[in-house]
Amino acid sequence: MKKVKSIIKIVILALIAFNMFSGIHKKINSLFLRESIYDFLMIEKNQKEVFRDAMALNHGSSKNCCVYFVSEVLRRNNYFVPEETANTTLLISFLEKKGWKKNYNLKKLKPGHIVFTTDNNGTKKGKPTHTYIFMGWVEEGSYDYAYICDNQAKDYGNQIYHIRNVKNREKVNGLTKDAFSFFMTIE
Repeated sequence: MKKVKSIIKIVILALIAFNMFSGIHKKINSLFLRESIYDFLMIEKNQKEVFRDAMALNHGSSKNCCVYFVSEVLRRNNYFVPEETANTTLLISFLEKKGWKKNYNLKKLKPGHIVFTTDNNGTKKGKPTHTYIFMGWVEEGSYDYAYICDNQAKDYGNQIYHIRNVKNREKVNGLTKDAFSFFMTIE
């Protein structure tokens, strides 16, 4: 009987240790993924290759290929996203199924986070019109303009890595650029 109780205690302790390790492992992987994305996109060659491949998935067009861009960045950082993931609704659903969570606090953004904008009406309740990778604040402590990477280079002087007003909706080259709604993280 003592032997059975000892075995049960060992099994329970092993399960507790496994659960703790799983949580820690998930946080470590999350941190490394976000940092890996940031480091990867700081290399201009990588930006251009992702942009090219995202356009190829979108039949040669850079218009409306933001999800292809973000998904390709994830794939290049060893996080599988199906190539047919083609809109923000599908990407959000896919990430949520993998345990990612939405965070609506703009001040919690860190380089490498995946950002989603408001919908066409400027509200946070609908389908986001855009997604991009946050790269850092232009001015530390000011939460309006940020460095980002996305597919909209044609609207920002042909720069994949560029400055965007993330806090407020604004016009750029006659096109409306929607504001930050939330970012997703597995942290």
